[in-house]
Amino acid sequence: MSQATQTFSDLKVSENTIFPVSTEYGIVIEKINANARIIPNVNPVDERQYVKALTGGVAEALGSTHPGENGNLYLFSHSTDAPWNIIRFNAIFYLLRELENGDKVIIFYKDKRYDYIVFDKKIASPTDVSYLTNRYEMPVLTLQTCDPPGTLLNRLIVRAKLINT
Repeated sequence: MSQATQTFSDLKVSENTIFPVSTEYGIVIEKINANARIIPNVNPVDERQYVKALTGGVAEALGSTHPGENGNLYLFSHSTDAPWNIIRFNAIFYLLRELENGDKVIIFYKDKRYDYIVFDKKIASPTDVSYLTNRYEMPVLTLQTCDPPGTLLNRLIVRAKLINT
């Protein structure tokens, strides 16, 4: 069985394993201790809608592809400028800047596990929506948060590709 399509029951447990808060639709990034539900179909330009969604987890941008499908699965979440604001703003991506090429991001969707490996990290202008609208011939996961943390000056974009083993 390909590692990219394992079921939750196939997950090998080690002492560093984070158990996902949701295997129906969730994200785990062990390197930064991120573990959250993913809220689907959130309009990234409707502030009222995305602010509400971000209180419950990480938001999936409206129009994203599903995990494992060719295209762009676009997820976004808060960052914050101070540790004491992490809970206040549900800043799941507070340490997203720590990710580097080769780091793993795990998505759970409908009780299946999808492993992605980081291949790109960029700082983009908030007006550059190309990372949101890009379509790919392979499954790509795009993670976005504000940068510097706690500001609206720029966007930190981390992209990862689905791995098959």
